[in-house]
Amino acid sequence: MSVLEPPTEPDLTHPWNGNVWFYGLRTPFSLVFIGWITFAQVLSPHFDALLYAYLILAAFFGLVVGAHYIDIATSVEKFSPYFKIPSRAMLGVGIAAVAAGIIIGAYVSLRWNLPLFLLFVAIEGAAAIAYPREVPKLAHSYVAFGLAWGTIPFLASYYAQAGTISFLALAVSAFVGVSVVMMHHLAVMTRESSDWRNALYLLDLYRYSVYLIAVISLVGRIFA
Repeated sequence: MSVLEPPTEPDLTHPWNGNVWFYGLRTPFSLVFIGWITFAQVLSPHFDALLYAYLILAAFFGLVVGAHYIDIATSVEKFSPYFKIPSRAMLGVGIAAVAAGIIIGAYVSLRWNLPLFLLFVAIEGAAAIAYPREVPKLAHSYVAFGLAWGTIPFLASYYAQAGTISFLALAVSAFVGVSVVMMHHLAVMTRESSDWRNALYLLDLYRYSVYLIAVISLVGRIFA
């Protein structure tokens, strides 16, 4: 990443900017999302590795591939200086990915007898389309981002493994929601603030901290 001028997007750098389909995964930030839902499941008193795999797959399709591809396909002016964007194909793949995430989520609800999980699936499925489309406008707010990419997925992941929601999970989910909003704001600061270098530093510090939390907790749970 260049240190001479603020980046347009913190992840619009090598190797992520080599291809629009690869960049569309928004890997550095998506791994934060995956990290928090991993920690939520590890935090549960019960842990099913197969269920974990299904939940990660549903999140990957719906909220990583789907939401981000829809975002890029409907924000051509923002990204066209950097990529040739196949907007119609990307929008189609994005919508199909959201549908796949919803189907996997519904399957999880049925197979593991988690009726409340269907509510989480419906909320996140709607958010995956509404947030990038900014319809309604509130859907693209910091509050909506904190809930849809932080608090709610964390609670859903914990509930899927535990079959209930504890006060501890509620407390941590609140922190996660606030922290992903902080991450989002730091990303904005990297291109709009005169202190963008420190914003980049704090953004990297946050991301790698979440990665570390997720990896250590998952390895500890598997080998405990």
